[in-house]
Amino acid sequence: MKTIKFNNDERKRTGVAEDLYFIINPVAQNKGSQKIWQQIEKQLLTNNIAYHSFYTEYKGHAKQIASEILSKTDKDTIVAAVGGDGTLHEVINGAAGYPHGIIASIPAGSGNDYARGIQRSKGYMEAISLILNNSPKKIRCVDIGHLETKETQAAFINSFGIGIDAEITYEVNHSAWKSRFNALKLGKLVYIYFFLKKLLTYKRTDMTVVIDGTEHVFKKVWFIVTANQSYFGGGINISPHSEDDDGWFNLIAVHDIPHVKLLLVFITVFWGGHLRLKNVTSFVCREVEITSKSPVKIQADGEIVGDSKVRAKMLMRKIRILAKES
Repeated sequence: MKTIKFNNDERKRTGVAEDLYFIINPVAQNKGSQKIWQQIEKQLLTNNIAYHSFYTEYKGHAKQIASEILSKTDKDTIVAAVGGDGTLHEVINGAAGYPHGIIASIPAGSGNDYARGIQRSKGYMEAISLILNNSPKKIRCVDIGHLETKETQAAFINSFGIGIDAEITYEVNHSAWKSRFNALKLGKLVYIYFFLKKLLTYKRTDMTVVIDGTEHVFKKVWFIVTANQSYFGGGINISPHSEDDDGWFNLIAVHDIPHVKLLLVFITVFWGGHLRLKNVTSFVCREVEITSKSPVKIQADGEIVGDSKVRAKMLMRKIRILAKES
């Protein structure tokens, strides 16, 4: 593991404070994150705000940097991710277990569901204002989840899903179309594009779901999402009743629905009307285990974390964040 060295050659700073760090993913949003970071730097310098900044160099690097930062101090420390939900996911995993960490997101990705649903900021300028005008009232303690698959263990803060949503996530992250949509400032529409593309080819499968100890079997599942907040897939209001600090997951299973009716689900999901449809089944829970009859991918916060089987549990009010007052 590469050691992160905290010296003047690797960080930029002004003033005397040492409790504000930015972790920048330079390739997010077709490298548009670098332009956003330049604007953020101007705001920091204009306001004479002291800070440290680090660029990620490979997948998993943001997690490592966040952990290194917080392991070297025991005072309140803001760690801000400059990137998309994937970058934020890594920072959350690096910060989990450090109660003095305070997480913020400068949205610079395709979906930015964390900024939309939990941080409650509309863009990067509103996000940086949370830091520049920080007060105790804007620091919230929120829930996160912890999941295990055959491949990994990870924390998540938005949601995890198994089924067509994860298959779409995989294709989005491995397609040149993501770059094309981002270049047109239409990053969140790429998920809609791949949903429509995948609709006729996706092979549904049966899934067994154990929810707080009670077993349920769902036939011909399109997807099951276990949500800690309302949004996924670039602003789709999949779980309108989710609260990030109530100690409960909201689980939504979409199953045994023909292809044409799934389009109706997709249309109504933008205002939460899908929850009233037949074969859209919802639960609240603190622990869940999902096993798919056939291989299918699993995503957490927009990152692929395994396939076919996953177990997750709620960690109540486990991490502190900066958020806009509602």
